[in-house]
Amino acid sequence: MNGRWIAGCLTAGLLTAQLPGCSFTASVESMLSPPRLTVEQEQIYKALQIAAGSQISLKYPKSGKRLSAFIVEDLDGDGSDEAVVFYERARNAVDENPLRICLLDQTDGTWNAISNMQASGAEIDRVDLERLGTNPRTNLVISYSMVDGAEHAAQVFHYEEGTLIENLTVPYSVMALRDLDGNGTTELFVATAAKNAEPAAAKVYALNERGKYVLDELALPDTMSDVSRITYGTLPVGTGNVTIPAIYLDGMSGATSVRTVVLNYRENLNMLYADSAERILNTERAGGYQTMDIDGDGEAEIPYNMAFNGYSNIPEANMLRMTNWYVCRNGLLMREHSSYYSLQNSFVFLMPKRWERGVTARQENDEIVFYSFDTDTPEGEEPVLIEPLLRLAVVADPVAADAMQSDGYLLLRQQNSRYYLGKIEEGSRSLHLTKSELLVSMRFLQ
Repeated sequence: MNGRWIAGCLTAGLLTAQLPGCSFTASVESMLSPPRLTVEQEQIYKALQIAAGSQISLKYPKSGKRLSAFIVEDLDGDGSDEAVVFYERARNAVDENPLRICLLDQTDGTWNAISNMQASGAEIDRVDLERLGTNPRTNLVISYSMVDGAEHAAQVFHYEEGTLIENLTVPYSVMALRDLDGNGTTELFVATAAKNAEPAAAKVYALNERGKYVLDELALPDTMSDVSRITYGTLPVGTGNVTIPAIYLDGMSGATSVRTVVLNYRENLNMLYADSAERILNTERAGGYQTMDIDGDGEAEIPYNMAFNGYSNIPEANMLRMTNWYVCRNGLLMREHSSYYSLQNSFVFLMPKRWERGVTARQENDEIVFYSFDTDTPEGEEPVLIEPLLRLAVVADPVAADAMQSDGYLLLRQQNSRYYLGKIEEGSRSLHLTKSELLVSMRFLQ
């Protein structure tokens, strides 16, 4: 009897294991379940329920290092931990924000709620604990998104004499906590969108020894209506090896375009580069092309698109575009690299320097093929292609990927069900690409 019962259970288990829906349902349920609370968090949660009622749900930050609904830290440096909990309670009025912040302290090992306040946003983007500027106090920095998800605000608190004190609230499009000037202290940096008659702006808040914020603000060019991304890097100054920290802001310029400005902060914000009508080259480009340190040298590069050689007589919609990468030097842009940048497949191929004036690219079926061409072709005419040098392809079918490798393609990366492949053609000695060059030149952006 027992033997048949055990065999039946094993058979049922094997059948269940073969049903993909069972394992999928279990994994989804585990993903949707909140994290298991620790013993200390359970104690804090019970104290929260006593203060706020049982009809509450914990709220978790969306990003950052602190992803818990519970912040348990020594906020005032007295050697004893305090707790901050983010939660929602049942909405009593249509216009009421249900997101709340509860502060708890402990006496003789027992947690008790000591204050409860309404949050300044609908969702918590991230939470940080930071010292700002030269002031020694610990600050709780909460970043929110509003109901529509388009607007954001940062709220800064510190804990003092049993109270969570709000000391700053600022709206932002992008925000960062960073040592902007390299002096060992952290500043709060925000960029805000243009609104009504006010232009888009960059702002730095530094907290001084007296607990007062020193604000420095810089208006951004009127061609930039909002800021979508911050990138950091270093910039060389003078003729030596001295570098300074730089802030790169990619900002909206029209409905689908972005521009880049370069800033530096040393007690004051300074504009190191901005587009101007007098310059032939500007940074305006399609929105997906982001400033980044594309070659890993610590200095960010700004992308700018132009047609590959030989596309002068082709409709713009059919052009294959080359992306040049520019660095900022003394208020000017200097080209550092040329590349093919695939937004769809999230990779950049940095062309070797020796290719930059004698190689073009064509879309052939689902591949990008690089060709050497006759550099003596008269301006305005289609260049005469000489020989293929490299083929790049991205496929989703593993069978197709295996077949291509049998045909001489190299598997450069497998990621997110995509296979990135490259085939080096023989080409001339001066333009021939080695395997190591190909591997180094491929930059994957995910």
